[in-house]
Amino acid sequence: MKRKELQGHLDDVAVDKGATAPARMPFHRRHKRLVRAVVVLAIVAFGMGTAANIAIRHRQGQELLGLGAVEPPSAPVALEGSSGRTGAFTVRVEYTSMAQTDGHQVATEIAWDDAWFFEDPTVYNHELATTCSVLSAIANSESAYYQAGSDSPAYVEQALGALGFEDISTASYRYRSEVFDEVIDLITGAVDVAAYSVATKRVRNDDGAEKTLYLVSVRGSYGSEWLSNFNMSDAADYDLETFDHVGFMLAANEIVDDLAARLSEDGSGKDVALLFCGHSRGAATANLAASYADVMATGSRPLAPLDSIYCYTFATPGVTEFLNVNDPIYDNIFNIMNPSDLAPRLPLASWGYMRYGNDLWLPGVGDEAFDEHYDQMRAAFRENVGVESFYVPEDRWRIDKLVEDLGREIPTAADLTSVGGLVALVGNLLGNVDPMQVLYGHYPNVYIAWMQAIGAEDLREGEAA
Repeated sequence: MKRKELQGHLDDVAVDKGATAPARMPFHRRHKRLVRAVVVLAIVAFGMGTAANIAIRHRQGQELLGLGAVEPPSAPVALEGSSGRTGAFTVRVEYTSMAQTDGHQVATEIAWDDAWFFEDPTVYNHELATTCSVLSAIANSESAYYQAGSDSPAYVEQALGALGFEDISTASYRYRSEVFDEVIDLITGAVDVAAYSVATKRVRNDDGAEKTLYLVSVRGSYGSEWLSNFNMSDAADYDLETFDHVGFMLAANEIVDDLAARLSEDGSGKDVALLFCGHSRGAATANLAASYADVMATGSRPLAPLDSIYCYTFATPGVTEFLNVNDPIYDNIFNIMNPSDLAPRLPLASWGYMRYGNDLWLPGVGDEAFDEHYDQMRAAFRENVGVESFYVPEDRWRIDKLVEDLGREIPTAADLTSVGGLVALVGNLLGNVDPMQVLYGHYPNVYIAWMQAIGAEDLREGEAA
């Protein structure tokens, strides 16, 4: 039989028997190794997810019971290391510096005078402001104490003990300073917080008058709290025309509630003074907390009399869309900022964001006071930190351009969350400034050195430019 006839015969046989082409082997049999790998990865992912969920729930249970974290140095009870000093004096305090490349401690001499808290809080006090710039930096340093296994001292307790404070609470650092807790906060969305210290001291003036001073120093942005800096929300969501920055507002509310509870327990009356201070996110939180205390002073449940509330903040972002930020009731709030620092320019003023109280700007390139005091500032920085200052004053002009470009390309805060807004933000940041370099102008030690080098008359009021 010829080949062609044979093929036709075979085809006929196949049709007659209902035969079909051989079936293709199933995917899972052809790719056994790949399927096994996917199954293993799925099991591992499920196991890790389950373990993470168990760990998070366990940690949350510990937090409710107050377990499993580094204990506060005092709870609050009398400070063992308190000097008990009153009146006017100077002390040298230690802390850590973002600008210290080898991570060693730094030290700075600061002044103190109990009489400050019997003076008009609406009159700027440069000595008190300079001390607050250091206390704000120490608030950042306290974080290391609350990391398990750390041998870092309790910087806040040591510094305030040297200033004669009698007791202190730094309990809010306990579950806000370890990496695991920061991851939990990130996963659960519990980022609208700020660690802070509350300390008390009985102050007196030369006339024999006395008050109980409550000092509140607020830590700057830390870990997952960075996300809260972008939680501006939208006033329209609350049927309001204007709104305080939500991420800062929630942190400030916690502090105000804490103070209200302490004052209620202490039975304190009109002989109370409040001092708020902080840097960066801590500055924004302190600014809002002080503004709330100011408003409460005019109501039926004041925390303290309006003439005994003091507030000094540094590198302060915009905190509110309300237009009454310059009302006289907020004249006891002073916000001190570096024109070469991007943080005080965010959220953008063109979006409607401002700060309560008085804006004061450190000398910047182009200002007469800059030329007069820049060398003194560098010397103060070197004395405090042990290295040369590496912030670039000329970043002032780059930041001005960046803010101008962002305001044009992202006209509202709502536009920031759009794809175009994010692209414009990233593009302008990379195109206008060196992100790492511009961060140097934000460091607390740059602020401290400038405060030591200048006087009240060298600060400029009003807008940045």
